[in-house]
Amino acid sequence: MIEWIIILLIIFCILVWHYSQSTNKYSISQLKESQIITNLSSLWEEKNPVVISDVRSLEIWSSRSLRQTRFWGAQPIWNEYETNPISAQTGTRSLQTTWSSILGLTKIEAELLLKWFNLSPILFSTRTEAHIGHEGLRRTYGWATSVSCTDGEVRCILLNSSQIAKLPPGWKGLRWSDATIAHHPLWTQIQTIEIILRPSTTLLIPPHWIFAIEPLDLNKPVWWTRTDVHYPISKWAHKWNEDGT
Repeated sequence: MIEWIIILLIIFCILVWHYSQSTNKYSISQLKESQIITNLSSLWEEKNPVVISDVRSLEIWSSRSLRQTRFWGAQPIWNEYETNPISAQTGTRSLQTTWSSILGLTKIEAELLLKWFNLSPILFSTRTEAHIGHEGLRRTYGWATSVSCTDGEVRCILLNSSQIAKLPPGWKGLRWSDATIAHHPLWTQIQTIEIILRPSTTLLIPPHWIFAIEPLDLNKPVWWTRTDVHYPISKWAHKWNEDGT
């Protein structure tokens, strides 16, 4: 009995170690969706972000599509955001997961990403959020995190885990456009990658990276989705660090 417990602990530690590995290099790869089957697996082993182009956009998560559904009238926040993108409140995390579930985005994203990575739904699961507007600095915990812009254009600012020491206390949720050297004396030394996302483009982010989302034009609304691909350890890590947010 003790031997089995030791074996299970060793396996658990190996999985935790593997999940916690990340790269300190700043490199990004690009693929078309048609190249995923042959190239994605090998690129993902490098633990760097990957941009996928020519992806069919989830048009249901856009203002023009939602205006034609009964959901538009039920969500005054959407119209408010369209009217004033800068000052409108863009919803809570629970509301973002509710939107994605009601509109079927959760199922669509799960089927797509599990197919891209050739993963078993028995071991892997997904969690999708449907966003409008900006997103402050936030860490990835999933085995993979997918970010797709479905309406408008966004700037995705990426930092790898080696930059955390240069971030100010309480950096989680800090909006990138609001951050200055006043937050931390090392702010100007932070290394980042900036990627412009448009409809039909998807960004895949490995675990332990930090990212923020900003509209390319602050006066124009943007709609985007985030999906985390989890296996048990990453799902636990995500819940432990973001529970209640």
